[in-house]
Amino acid sequence: MKNKKTIWIVCGFVFLLLSGIVVGMNLNKWFSNPEAPVMEVDDSSEEWTGNKETYTGKKNTDTIDIPGFGAINLKAGVAEQAVNLYNPPQNTCYFKMSLLLSDGTKLWESKLIAPGKAVYTITLNEVLNVGVYENATLKYDCFTMDDAQTPLNGSEIKLTLNVRE
Repeated sequence: MKNKKTIWIVCGFVFLLLSGIVVGMNLNKWFSNPEAPVMEVDDSSEEWTGNKETYTGKKNTDTIDIPGFGAINLKAGVAEQAVNLYNPPQNTCYFKMSLLLSDGTKLWESKLIAPGKAVYTITLNEVLNVGVYENATLKYDCFTMDDAQTPLNGSEIKLTLNVRE
């Protein structure tokens, strides 16, 4: 009697195991949405070899191009600094740029910079000691190029100031 019981338990276990395998293999087919489209692989795609020239169309005058920087290198102990800050020529607005430390201290602020113009030398409001100044901000305030000089959208770029000897 004990052998028959063991055989029935083993057969039941095997049946449940096989049933689970069959259900698992067909679960997606049985319960998927038959109307859902199947995604195709694009056979015309090519190996990526870097950026290629594309059509850019006419300049959208409703957008403002803002240059980004990860870091700016400055010289320690002097107020006059060499930089490369500019307003891209495709913009149709003035920039007023400000350089701020992470605590909000304003190190420098420009006058209005026209599109296609750059600032290569700035004078800091205070000199900096050697160090790495994380979370500094290069702030861009943008203005229309008419007599009203109406404020437009601006931007704040977080960057690092590397101050060296």
